[in-house]
Amino acid sequence: MDYGIYLSVNDGKEGFRIPVNPPEIEIEEQGQGNTYTIVKLGEINVIKEPKLSEISFDSFFPGQRYPFVVGKTLLTPARYVELINKWMREKQVVRLVMTDGAIDINMPVSIEGFTWREKAGAVGDIEYELSLKRYVYHAPKRVTIKLQNNKANVKKKQSRPKEKKPPRIYRLKRGDTLWGLAKRFLGSGTRWREIARLNGIKDSQVRRLPIGLKVKIPPA
Repeated sequence: MDYGIYLSVNDGKEGFRIPVNPPEIEIEEQGQGNTYTIVKLGEINVIKEPKLSEISFDSFFPGQRYPFVVGKTLLTPARYVELINKWMREKQVVRLVMTDGAIDINMPVSIEGFTWREKAGAVGDIEYELSLKRYVYHAPKRVTIKLQNNKANVKKKQSRPKEKKPPRIYRLKRGDTLWGLAKRFLGSGTRWREIARLNGIKDSQVRRLPIGLKVKIPPA
């Protein structure tokens, strides 16, 4: 296989070979470490994961088959431009393949920049610059819950102790009224309706409460 550069999408269903090999290809590899100044030690370097590789080259799409054109299939210059612009609009991940060079490359990339112009003096040819960046596939991870004895291994929440106090029981004596009980036990006679509601006492029964009746007194 001779030296060639290929761009394709959707597992090779659509793509092309660069018809004129560029005179040079620039591949930029950068780290992204940080430097800090430590007292009595000076400047130190913290190494982190490297940045994504950037590949750039320029060439032209020929309007005719020159002797140096590579590959059997030659598209029109407008068709090459159309495909690259289409992939950019659709946010496609492009497969870049470079064979039989100093280093073979086969990686997914994103198109970061594409500039083209009609070449002066050669009607039909289109010059271009193409910038690509390595793409890393990523997606949310699914969380799996391990089951133990057919039950999710989840700690049971301890039930909080009940802090609500049960109502106090009072047996009515001669002369007792709900107003008096509310003032005595709840701090205000105006809360007598709370006692009435708690005990199911209707307004018509308030004035005729039997002596000895057990009445629930809500917490103060």
